[in-house]
Amino acid sequence: MALPAPLTALIKTHQLANVLCVGYTPDESVSQASSITQVSTDNLMENSFLKRVDLVALSQSALDLDDASRNAVIAKCRDQLAQKVLLELTLDDRGMTETECLALGFVRCALTERNRYYLFDLKTYKPVPDWLNPKFWANPQNWDRYRW
Repeated sequence: MALPAPLTALIKTHQLANVLCVGYTPDESVSQASSITQVSTDNLMENSFLKRVDLVALSQSALDLDDASRNAVIAKCRDQLAQKVLLELTLDDRGMTETECLALGFVRCALTERNRYYLFDLKTYKPVPDWLNPKFWANPQNWDRYRW
């Protein structure tokens, strides 16, 4: 199975150097621009597999597991292996629903005639809240001036 168009576009636009594909066969045109590694789900879930990459792409065939195993694969990819994780799911809610994807921190990034794609990006996962700035913290310059 060749790389889908949304994955190829993501690799090219973000200029990702290291990509880990689970359930895909890398294209030669994309493989020349970046280092693409193919791995099976069983190898990915080994405790000794801790290779950090820029993007992990999980195909629908890699996610055809029971709920607990599927969530374990997604959690390991998201929490330990990469800052970006791309899920490929079919249009029907056979595997994962949109609510389950949103609950895991994924946002829908592409939709084709057969598949929908969800992306987790650690940098855009949670916006910085308004209260998290020095304006609302303790001000050491006022410690001896005012009684709180």
